[in-house]
Amino acid sequence: MRMAEERSDAIRQYLDQQILLLSTLSGMYPVKVIGNQDHLDRLFKAINERGHVVDLQVIDAKGVQLSYVGPHRALVEGKKYHDAEWFNDTLIAGKHVSDVFLGYRNIPHLVVAVTDPLKTYVIRATINSEKFNALLHQAQMGHSGDAFIVNPEGEFQTPSLQGEKELTSAERELLVHHEGTAAQVMGSYLYTTRWIKEGQWMLMIKFKVSESLGSFNERRNNSLMIIAAATIIFMFSAVLLCRYMVGKLERSDRRRANMDQQMIQVEKMASIGRLAAGIAHEINNPLQMITNQAGWIEELLPDEDPALVKNFDEYRDAVSKIKFHVTRAGTITHRLLGFSRRMTTEKECIRVNELIEETISFVENEALSNKITIERELDENLPTTMSDGPQVQQVFLNILNNGLDAVDHDGKIVVSTRADDASIYIEFSDTGPGISPEVMKQIFDPFFTTKEPGKGTGLGMSICYDIMKKLGGKIDVNNKKTGGAIFTITLPLRKMGEPGQEEEGTFGYEGAIS
Repeated sequence: MRMAEERSDAIRQYLDQQILLLSTLSGMYPVKVIGNQDHLDRLFKAINERGHVVDLQVIDAKGVQLSYVGPHRALVEGKKYHDAEWFNDTLIAGKHVSDVFLGYRNIPHLVVAVTDPLKTYVIRATINSEKFNALLHQAQMGHSGDAFIVNPEGEFQTPSLQGEKELTSAERELLVHHEGTAAQVMGSYLYTTRWIKEGQWMLMIKFKVSESLGSFNERRNNSLMIIAAATIIFMFSAVLLCRYMVGKLERSDRRRANMDQQMIQVEKMASIGRLAAGIAHEINNPLQMITNQAGWIEELLPDEDPALVKNFDEYRDAVSKIKFHVTRAGTITHRLLGFSRRMTTEKECIRVNELIEETISFVENEALSNKITIERELDENLPTTMSDGPQVQQVFLNILNNGLDAVDHDGKIVVSTRADDASIYIEFSDTGPGISPEVMKQIFDPFFTTKEPGKGTGLGMSICYDIMKKLGGKIDVNNKKTGGAIFTITLPLRKMGEPGQEEEGTFGYEGAIS
């Protein structure tokens, strides 16, 4: 019964996540924006890194398709859905999760659809059957066990793990609505059933009773072995502890030797401190990413209608808890970093050359493994300036990461610095293929990426642009005549106490995003 409850909770949460995703999109974008094909293409790439959605479709309130992205574009082109039952259910209820059906594509599929708050359009997503079916594969028990979902008519909504095509007459007798989880023995099988999706589906798990007991006996034996092993270890530890305490008393008069041991321990702790500082530095990036994403969700939640979002308060509380605990972790890492250098998020006097050297050290191992040379042409007389060092360093890191991806193998990246009376200029040039004019026009747009799905979010360069704008500088990109791209960062020269020209940024992110 517990297995059925766990699987039903997993299925419910999975469907709720897909509905929440579509509701978020419908709440963010009006029909003119999301109905644009180019925008929907970029949006699909950004939200579907894990491949849970097969396609995405936008249909206006009259049932006319506005845009579509997915493998079946030719099949659904020009189709109208005003008479489709799922379409009308969505307009009435605001959301809809279908049974498995054929539709225009003549392919069995499951769809999730929601409307925007004004019900001017419907956004529909086809769920990846493999991802959805995988939620049940974990429920199989024994070699002959089975787990599947059926509708009230007994039609399979997910494939049987044992290849069954239809329910037996005895199994159909179980299609009676009931509360919670029910268990019943039929022949040599134990059936566990639970109604899900508001009574529209039944989750059915069956397994042989003999195999169930075999699993229980195996776990019982394993538990007994663990208890026995733990007992032996405890007794052995007690003996060792007693011997240690006796030896400690015998050595109480050896204070001088003990002081020597303490000095060795001090040396060891100093080494651990240096190691901890390095580890803390590596942890900061994922902590920043978690903070950024939690902040993004927190910014989006006020735009949602609490009446349409289930568990709205729980989501808001969860975001607050995430940010609180990440702040705690960040405080610890900042303190650890104090072993090697001082960290601050305030404006300070920065040395650009030192920031570049430190940033290169983050990616140097990756560059060496790909036989990529990073050359430095740094102006030794470069002046200092007042700015936000960590954010400037984040821009450097994003550009270097993109350069490594572009160069791939056996290439070169050159980092150079120079200055005039008003600004500091930092240039990153590589020997990659360069940037096409089409990409150049969109390189700073949010969600635009040339990387394969799952390898980039399309936010890295957009955030770099936003950071430089906020710091009063700018970032430019061009192609070199000899091949490859060159990124130029311009930082204004400012002295202590001099007023800045920073602007409010579009994004609030920090972290390595590509």
